[in-house]
Amino acid sequence: MDLVATLDRVVRTSAEIATQIRQQRERLDPAGVRHKAPGDVATDIDLEAEQWLRGRLLQVLPGSAFLGEESGGALTEAPTWIVDPIDGTANYVRGYPQYAVSVALAIDREPVLGVIADPCRGEVFAAARGAGAMLNGQPLRCASRGDPLQCIAATVFPKPRAPFMDGYLDEFGRVIRCFGQVRRSGSMALELAYLAAGRIDAFWERGMGAWDAAAGIVLLQESGARIAARDGRPLLDSQFLCAATPAIEAAWQHCLQPGR
Repeated sequence: MDLVATLDRVVRTSAEIATQIRQQRERLDPAGVRHKAPGDVATDIDLEAEQWLRGRLLQVLPGSAFLGEESGGALTEAPTWIVDPIDGTANYVRGYPQYAVSVALAIDREPVLGVIADPCRGEVFAAARGAGAMLNGQPLRCASRGDPLQCIAATVFPKPRAPFMDGYLDEFGRVIRCFGQVRRSGSMALELAYLAAGRIDAFWERGMGAWDAAAGIVLLQESGARIAARDGRPLLDSQFLCAATPAIEAAWQHCLQPGR
């Protein structure tokens, strides 16, 4: 498979649906907003966008499988598209401009291609294994700051009833004491893209799905950043991911250690 040629098609497809999502927000009907769980929402537009992406992506790679946040699916060794049509739906519903389209391709359960499209800023982050990471066609590299007090860490807060909330809050307390700044936008995909682009220096989250992380994993790996599963699972199965630049990776791992 020519990953670079495939990436080019996925970039165009992701940019197109990102434009549609931004335009369709004007017709967002409160009756079409569903609360899947406390703090977790979806809209009819999410489902429509995912179905549109499914049709386009299966044309890009005939015979491939599909795993989406809204419609489900399974991750197998076969080439599989992993899609979150709107990462940050709660932001989208409220008009808070931090949400993104996230599309990845996994082969043998490993992400090899990723695109994160920001509808609000017209930014498209893209990467393919061995081909580097790009923002709107320009090469990306992660940051190189070495002092955590001069660095920015980012996170996504757990849902209100998350069973791991106490452990997360302990981590959060350690991070805000160790790092100069901490951010939370509500979109894991965008935070991982920002780490790849050198806008932040570290990230952690608990309780994510493969669709939240897959595209960002490729961006991080191709931009020189590091990502690890702290629960020992494969990256796409993990429920506890952390990422950082090489310059602060050791300090970041130390910061997240319980009992510190």
